[in-house]
Amino acid sequence: MPVSSGWPLKPGAIRFFVPRFASVQLARHPLTEALYINGMGLYPKAHRHTMSRLEHEDYLLMYCSDGQGLLSVNDEETAVCAGDLMVLPQEVAHHYHADSRNPWSLRWAHFTGSKALDYIANLGLPANSFVISVGQHPKIISDFDALFSVRDTGYNMKALIHASQALKQMLTYLALLSASQSQQARQPINLESIQTLMMANLAGELDLDALAEAAHLSKYHFSKRYKALTGYSPIQHFIHMKMERACYLLDISNQAIGNVAQELGYDDPQYFSRLFRKVTGLSPRDYRKLEKG
Repeated sequence: MPVSSGWPLKPGAIRFFVPRFASVQLARHPLTEALYINGMGLYPKAHRHTMSRLEHEDYLLMYCSDGQGLLSVNDEETAVCAGDLMVLPQEVAHHYHADSRNPWSLRWAHFTGSKALDYIANLGLPANSFVISVGQHPKIISDFDALFSVRDTGYNMKALIHASQALKQMLTYLALLSASQSQQARQPINLESIQTLMMANLAGELDLDALAEAAHLSKYHFSKRYKALTGYSPIQHFIHMKMERACYLLDISNQAIGNVAQELGYDDPQYFSRLFRKVTGLSPRDYRKLEKG
């Protein structure tokens, strides 16, 4: 992999690469053959950081948590700022560097595997784009930092398997954030505040008028935007939240099903049972009989 870099490792930086013998084992292991980690690192406030690759043998994920920089792929430059994710597939020549005045803090991971491209596709990058905004999230930082613990294990295979599995989970979490950011940009709605309102009213009722009013939208536009974000209509999602709460109450107590129904604002236990079965596929009584472990 021809590489040129004009940036020596600075204090506080982390850089770890999986040796060839371990990569061969990860590629053959049933738990990691789909996706496994090849390297990872952290470059904090990376003044004068620059990297160019004419060839790229694996996939590269980079998260800018602070500062700014620039990514160049196929002679097209993209500005990168805090909260941006850079995703570089195999065999894509590229160049990137930190901003001279406000250098980025960059966390990164190299990975590959038979299903690596599927994980990349799940991120939902726009066509011919290598940068998406997922926002500044402490969880992303902590997820990356958790990977770094593999450095002190002496290339222990179980530790490398765990790191690879953690990377898979991080990629699917980033896909959720990417989808949410994209939908919010196209259809602005404060989903968190609406769902907080729903949670606060699990013991009562909420109609579409009240939810739309809280979102400052017409019922039509609110319903359309909410379903685009969640995959459910607002009232359907509210009912699902109620049934999720019902499952919890059935799990932690022996109270009568009629009492559980009342706690969720249903005076008619039979109506509650029909809703419960519709959502979960089981009656409340049958749900309670399930072996849980």
